[in-house]
Order: sequence, then C-alpha cells, then structure tokens
Amino acid sequence: MKKLLLIFTLSLVLFACSSDSSDGNSCPTPESLDVNSLTNTTASLYWYTDIQSSLYQVEYGTFGFAQGSGTILTVPENSVHVEDLMGNTQYTYYVRVFCNESGEYSNWSTPYNFVTLNNNPYCEDPESFNVRLYNDSVSHNHIDLSWSNGDFDGSEIQYGIEGFTLGTGSTTQLTTTYPSYARISNLNADTSYDFYVRNTCGNNGFSSWIGPVTHSTLEEPLNANCLDPFNFTLNQIYTTSAGSDVLVFSWEAMNGESTWQLHKVGYGQPVGTGTDIDTSYNPIQLTNHTYSGVVYDFYVRAYCGTDGYSDWVGPITVTGP
Repeated sequence: MKKLLLIFTLSLVLFACSSDSSDGNSCPTPESLDVNSLTNTTASLYWYTDIQSSLYQVEYGTFGFAQGSGTILTVPENSVHVEDLMGNTQYTYYVRVFCNESGEYSNWSTPYNFVTLNNNPYCEDPESFNVRLYNDSVSHNHIDLSWSNGDFDGSEIQYGIEGFTLGTGSTTQLTTTYPSYARISNLNADTSYDFYVRNTCGNNGFSSWIGPVTHSTLEEPLNANCLDPFNFTLNQIYTTSAGSDVLVFSWEAMNGESTWQLHKVGYGQPVGTGTDIDTSYNPIQLTNHTYSGVVYDFYVRAYCGTDGYSDWVGPITVTGP
C-alpha cells in the first residue's frame, strides 16, 4: 500500500512539472494575434495578454523567415502599425510580453500569417507616368519625369540602373501638394535607368508603384558649357523640276542656342575632312549639296560664342537624289 501511495505522489509531481513551460518561464505568452487596417504596404498588428504591461516585442518578416532575422519592434501597447511592406506578399509575425513581476519576457507566441493587398483602397495610384518632352528634360546627368493624379501628401520616386530590384533603388521624396513633376539629378552619363512613382497618403500608407519608365541619359558632353543639339533629322529629300537636289534638316537646341554648324563629308570619312556649313536657320534647306547616287554623312553641332562649340551630332547618311 505504501508503495502504491509513493508511486501516486511521484506521478502528481511529474504531472505538475510537465504542466509548466519547458524552460520554467512563468510570464504568460500573448495569444489571439490578429491583423486589421491592411493595405498593400501597411498592417496593424494586435494581440491579447493576461497581464497589464507597457513593454512588448514584435518580430515580423516575409513568410518562412527564421526568427532572429526579422524586423523587431519594441512597443508600449498591445498593437503596432507596421509600414513599408511589399504588396501582395505573405508575412509572419510573433509577439512576446515583458512581465514586471518576474523581470523577464514571455516565450514568443505562435506565428500569425497574413497577406498584404495588391493595391491600397485608401490611396489612389499615379497615372500617365513618363519622361517630360521639353528640350532640357534629358541631359547627361538628369532626367525629368511627369505624371498625373498625385496626392495631397506628396509622392515618392524610386530609381536605379535598368533592371534593378524595386526596394533596392535610390529614393526621392516629394512633399509638395499633388506633385506632378520631378527632376532626378546626379545620374551617370550614357546610362539606362528605370524609374517608379507612388503616392504618399499619410497614415493610409502608399499607393502601388507605377512603372518602370526606362530612359537613358545622354553621353558626356564634349563641352559642358555648350550642349549638343538633339533630334537631328532629315525631313525632306527631293529634286526640283529644274534639276536641283534639296535636303531639309532640322534639330532641337538643348539650351536656346541660335547658331549652328553642319558638316558634310563622304560616307564613312572622319569629321573635319569635309565641308562646313554655318547657319542660323533651323530647319535648314540645303540646295545642290549632293550628286545623284553619291553617299554622304551629315553632322550638326551648336555654336555658343565664347563658350565654343558642342560635340558633333550624327551622322545622318544620305544618298544624293
């Protein structure tokens, strides 16, 4: 009988020990985790604890992250609003509470998973995102962008070398009301970039990223004080009834230049070995500058007075009519 009583007593002790947490932590673990106010970039995280506390820790990351490698926040209430999430992405979060009486944190809760929205119902997307079409909108070190349907709280541009991963690029914050224009400066010459834009909507987070718009900067100018013409075009080529050959060229000035120089050279020949044609006309009509069936290369450059000349732009290859 005494042996049976001893066994019964030991069983009670073992059962009591097994009912405690394996590490002896007496601080109750948070439970009833939940999420609301979900958008494409934000979420409000909530949980419940049996005790009053003013110190909680939350760790979150994309689904499958290893605990210890996520983002950890220390907050004074049993909720937290997280931002800068990725749209249409599954996340996981854990939470634990600090117990003043025991002077320790509880164990981490079981994980709670949620998926961000693809779009933000509280923040409209920008529209008509593109590169501006003014003469100086693209240079060797800047590109001007424009869009419509900005937001009262501003917008954000993210950019990087063509093909960069969104989230790893450089960011420009625009805090003006309903912005619709941005100049992105300090770019590398002769380089292709991707650009994205999104609206900033205060506590309602961000719109979706719109883009990419892909565009290249111009080559490094030969003369930084005299910028190259652009959009050099052969508009017309024909022979008059009197037998004269006519070529009509046009281009656009980068910085308001009004004097230019064209250069005509045999096909494939180096610039400087042919004929210069000075002009203040744009477009310019050249008459009897070719022979029928002969192939030529034409170039144009700007003249900027005491600042000298720009680099040559071209060639446009022409076969005499």
